[in-house]
This record gives sequence, C-alpha cells and structure tokens, in this order.
Amino acid sequence: MYFTDVHLRDIINFTDIQGGIIDKQGSILKFKSDDIRHDVMYAFVTECLVEDSDLEFFLTTASRDVISEYCRSWWYERREGERCLYVPDEPGKMYDLFIDKLQLDIITHCTMSDKRITDRISKRLNIPEEVLGRNFDARQRFVKNSKLGSKEMFRARGMIVGCAGAGKTTLLRKLHGRIETDWNKPSKTTIGLEVHEDLFTIEDNKLIDFGMDKTDSDEKPYLDKKVISMTDFAGQVAYYACHQVYLSRRAFYIVVVDMSKKLKKESRMYDRDRHDPTGSLFHSWTYGDYVHFWLQTINTYCNDGITKKDPKDTREIKDSGVNVNFQPVILVATHKDKLVGLCKTSDTMDAFFSEVEECLSKEQTLKQLISPYRYFEVECPSKVLTRDQQRSIDLVKKCIVETVQQLPQWGEKIPLKWFEIERILNQKKSNGDRVLKRHQLMETAKTFLMDENDLNDVLRYLHEIGKIIYFSEDKLKETIIIDVQWFVDAFKYIITDKKHFARKDSKNIFVNTGKISKKYIEEVWKSIKGIYNSLWQSYVNNKDDIFQYMNKLGLMTKLETKGGVDNDEKMYYIPSMNRTDLPDGRKDEIYRKQKSSMMVYFFKSYLPHFFFFRLVVNCLRKWKVCNEESFFKNAAFYKAEEAGHFFAIAVSKTSIQLQVFTQDESVKEECVKKIRQTVESLIKEITETFHRGIIYDSGFSCKDINITDEDEEYFLKESEIIQEIRNSQEMPPCPRHLFEPNDHKVDANKIHMCLLERGSSMSIRDN
Repeated sequence: MYFTDVHLRDIINFTDIQGGIIDKQGSILKFKSDDIRHDVMYAFVTECLVEDSDLEFFLTTASRDVISEYCRSWWYERREGERCLYVPDEPGKMYDLFIDKLQLDIITHCTMSDKRITDRISKRLNIPEEVLGRNFDARQRFVKNSKLGSKEMFRARGMIVGCAGAGKTTLLRKLHGRIETDWNKPSKTTIGLEVHEDLFTIEDNKLIDFGMDKTDSDEKPYLDKKVISMTDFAGQVAYYACHQVYLSRRAFYIVVVDMSKKLKKESRMYDRDRHDPTGSLFHSWTYGDYVHFWLQTINTYCNDGITKKDPKDTREIKDSGVNVNFQPVILVATHKDKLVGLCKTSDTMDAFFSEVEECLSKEQTLKQLISPYRYFEVECPSKVLTRDQQRSIDLVKKCIVETVQQLPQWGEKIPLKWFEIERILNQKKSNGDRVLKRHQLMETAKTFLMDENDLNDVLRYLHEIGKIIYFSEDKLKETIIIDVQWFVDAFKYIITDKKHFARKDSKNIFVNTGKISKKYIEEVWKSIKGIYNSLWQSYVNNKDDIFQYMNKLGLMTKLETKGGVDNDEKMYYIPSMNRTDLPDGRKDEIYRKQKSSMMVYFFKSYLPHFFFFRLVVNCLRKWKVCNEESFFKNAAFYKAEEAGHFFAIAVSKTSIQLQVFTQDESVKEECVKKIRQTVESLIKEITETFHRGIIYDSGFSCKDINITDEDEEYFLKESEIIQEIRNSQEMPPCPRHLFEPNDHKVDANKIHMCLLERGSSMSIRDN
C-alpha cells in the first residue's frame, strides 16, 4: 500500500476493490488520483488517529514518503489548500519519531519554516544549529555532503570573563595545573585577550592537560579527541570592543569575581594600575555593575533559549514561576584568602553568591544564568596549592566537564569535506600563516569535489564557530583570517602602545579622541620588530585587509581627508578609545537650531555598550562627517545628502538617539524620513549579529531635551501616540505624563514628519 511501502500480496483480489479508486501497477497498489489519495488520508487521520498511541504507531510504521508529504510540526503555518497532519510538540517523543523517520531530509522539508522545531532537530540529529538557519539551497548542500560521509566533533570553547584583577589568568593556570616556573609566578595583566587552543581534553569524565600531547605527526588522532579551548578576556574596558569577535552561544562561560572587593564600590578605586576607566562610558561603574555587564552580555550574545532544566537546581524564579534552566555559566569567586573578618565555614560559604544575586534583583532573566550548584569559591595563591585549595579547583574542573557535556553542539556531526577543509586551515595556521586568499583554498577544495557554494558553506560555518574570521561581502570575500588571535592582537598593539601616553601630542589626539594616522599605526606595529620579527611584517604586509576587517567589525574606520588622497597621513578613528564628552556649547548650538523631534530607540533589557561604536562606524559608510570635530564618546555628527541638513546619533544609558537639524528656516520632512529609515537599517544590521533577539521600541522624547541627555523619563513609544498624532491638528497632551504634575503637550507636527509607514515596535532576531 502507498502508506507502508509493503508490496501487494497475492491474496489480495484486485477485482474485489469497489469504486474505481485503486489502480494496480505491477505488484503495487496505488490510488487513481491525488485527490482520492488525499480524501482517503483525511478519513484515515480523522477516524483512526484518535489516541497518542495511534499517532505513535503511524509515525513508526508509515513510509517516509507519506510522513514527508503529510506530516508537519505543530506550529507550521500551512499554505492555502494544503492538507497536512500536525504532529504535536508534546509529548516530545512525537517530534522525535517525526525527525527520526525523515532523518537529514527533514532540514529540506517544508516544516523548517517553523523555527520552533529547529532546536529539536539540531539536538536530535546532532546538526550544527547554524546550518538550520540557512536558506534552502545551503541546507540541501549540507544534506548532500553529509550523506557522503560525516564526522562527530567533540570540542568546546570556554570564555573566562570578569573585571580587571579578578584573577582570571591565575585561575586558568591553576585549572591547567602544569608545573612550570612561569605559571607559578604572579600573573601579569592580560592584554586584549589570549586564546589557548585545545588546552584541555576530557578522558574518563576528567579534565586533563592536553597541550603537551599535540604533535603534527598525530594530527588526525588529535582531532578525534574531546578537546576544550579557553579564551582569557582582558578586564580593561578599552578592549571590550574586540570581545565581540569571540563571544558566542557555542561557548561556556566562567565569570570570575574578586570576592574581597565590595560590589557596590566603584571599580576605578581598585587596581588603578590594571584598570583605569576614567573618562570612558564606564567611568562610574561599580564592581557589581561589571558583574551585571558580563552576565547581560552572555545573556544577549549567547543564550540560545535552552529549555533543558538543570537537574540540581530547584530554585524558582520570581514572577515567571518556572524552574531554572541549564545555562553554560560557571561563577567563580576568587581571593577568598584575602577576606578580612569572615569566618570561612559552611554557614558563610554562599554569602557572596547571595550578594551577587542581590545585584541582579531586578533582572530575573540574569538570575537564571547563575546557580549555587555552579558556584565556587577558590584561593589561587602564586605558590603551590594546599590540599584544600586544590580540592576547590578540582570541583571547578568537574563542573567544566559536566557543563561541556551538556552543550548542544558537543558531538555534532559535520560533513567530512568540511572537516578536511578545517584540518587544512589548521595546518596552515600551525605553519605560521595568518591570512589565506580564498582562491588558493578553492584550488584545494576542488580536490574534494567542492564547488564555490560548498566552500562558502564551510567558511561561513567556521566563522560562526569562531575558528576563522570571514565575510562574503565583495571587499572582504577574497581574504580569510585564519589566525584570529593574530588579528585581535593587531588591534591590541594599536590601543595599548605606551608611546601614546609618553608623547604629549599623541596623548591629546589619540587617547582623548581616538584618532590616529595610518603612518602611526604602522609605526606601532613596527615597534614590536625587536621581539617578533615575523609578526610586525605580517601586519604591515596585510594592513589593507586588517583595516577592512576592523571596519566591518566596527573597531575602527577610515576618515575623509582633504582631497580624498589615501596616503600615510590618512586618519583612522577608533570609537572605543574616545574619552571626550560632547561639550555643553555644542548641545546648546543644536538646541537653538531648527530640528526634528528627537527619535529614540529604547532598548528594553540591554543596550550593549559597543553597539553605539559600531553604529558610528556604519554611518560613515553612508554619510560624511560634519567637520573635524564630529566625534565624541557619546555622540557623532554627519552631513545629510539634503543641502544644509545635518544629523546626530548619540547614546544614553538605555537608548540610541537620532536628531536631524538644519541652519535653514525649517527641516525637510523627506530628509528626516530618509535618514531615519537608513539609520534603522544599520541598527538592524548590527542587531542581527546577536543570537538572542535584541528588542527595542522606537519612539520620541516627549520633551525638547538636549542630545545625549538621559531620556528614559521622557521616552514616548510611537505606538502610544501614533494614531493621535496622525489625526491631530494641534498639540495633543503627552499620554505618558497626562496625570502628573509636569503634564505637557507634544509637538505633533515635528513627530509627524518622522513617521514611517510601518509598525513601531521592533524585535530583530538572528535567522
């Protein structure tokens, strides 16, 4: 029968079948038409699939063709006239039977339009989740290549994050446990970030040192190991802009906090030689603010909405009423030996954890990231550890193993062709190559019967998992950064060069404004010549590619020069280094001009601090700056295409602000709408780099405030007033302050000229 793949048995008498609905083709019975088949299927579903056990039997015994043609996931939105059987998402085994029947072919099935099933497919078939978000052609190529052969990959990356001086590097050394002189000395401040590839392996559920076991001669066996790499992030705020290169939902995180420091005390009061945020956006942050920052960053960049409950954690999250879910975050409190006046007993063991929770009292979602069962207090003196100190470190190591083994990508399967390309790139990196041209790799890929699209797929995957940096845009697609540490170091050397602070002129220009010449950047790279001869040469030789990639990532951008000549005097701008506030005089100047309403993009839960830096850089791809004094740490000014019009973008604690102004008699509505539409497209482009949806509301400031002023009190959602504004002939009362002492009216005309033909609330998610 059609439904089971079972051939017609001799005992079936074809002449006994009435109604002319069946057609005999050799030894197979088929329905005479698709309409008849659909009608019979409808009757079968409604009359026979009554209980869960009926559906379970059907999913187990029916042919793949039938399951593929008729079955859809529960939240699938069918097309008009489409006949389908919805498979319920509960109990979960129904989805598993559905997936098991179709196997890899399910990722090219129409049910993939239901994004809610992709996580289940990824985990059930061990397919990289990134692949499931690609278009149909890319998914089809993945299926084709996987059927030719695939390989399980057991690898993970740990990110050690926290404020400067918290003890991140020291903790990593103790976890590693090598007996080396350098590793037993007090640690120096980490500069930028340091990547330790394949530092650990897991054997017999134990975390052991793997660094000494790697050799070129046994590369293939090495790649069959279960390996863990570690990235040690610098805590200094100057380097936060480049952290985006590595932050990933694929990683697990160790958040390190110095428990000897007061969480409510400003961090700049501690370790000024290691960490000085003076003048930056982080100037007045407390130590607790940094804990909040890192957890919010992890939640935003990396939380993939895992719903697997942590079996150990029985806490209830207030307001939501749901149990805490497993999240790959380990909280480690260091410097326990430096505590004064605290009795180190089991009664006080978790007192500091409670303090951290108190810092997150208003952030229930962040509380889900941490757990007392993944919280540890350690002592990491520079000398050899005592037995009790080592026992604490061993507990952290055990938790790392447990956490890694619960990561969704642990044991994922990739096509063998992808594995071979990755192996070749690893070899080239081991040989000292930092950059590879795509056409060179394409020649090698052809030996594995791969075409341009196949290579694009694997490069995109390797970029997504953090092995390389690669973008397929026209200006970048020919260059592959295969040594990510080398690339990040290129930025590190620029922003940490001691000569910046030794030279008075350089200090005034670069340290305060973030502007630096191309010539001086090359001088910085050449200054490391005495230490790393090949390193400085690699930077100079690949400077154009480095500059383009840094521009793409929002780390720096090229500024216009008079005459537009590209020479050694060409100036670059690094937003994260700018420590100059927008002067009050500049604010007053804008306030007195003819201007639009202040458009506000209010980020409901979290506005990443380097979001603004990237927006500043992206705007320079579209517009020129007003003049040489157009950049400040919290604002930037651009010339609009419309003559006599300018606009500013700015950042507050919770919002991105946009305002158009002019020296003419009035602001032109078409100009305002065009600028708004373009800026919003740039905001969307940046936001799509975050895995978790960054949700914000667009709206306006209900009062005429200065650019960069805090606007949360005056933020008016567009959806709250849009209809009233469109119909109003006069200034309506502000709905937000309607019953307050400071009630006032809003300027309907100014707001109306900013309105676009679309909804106001936006939620941008990674597809």
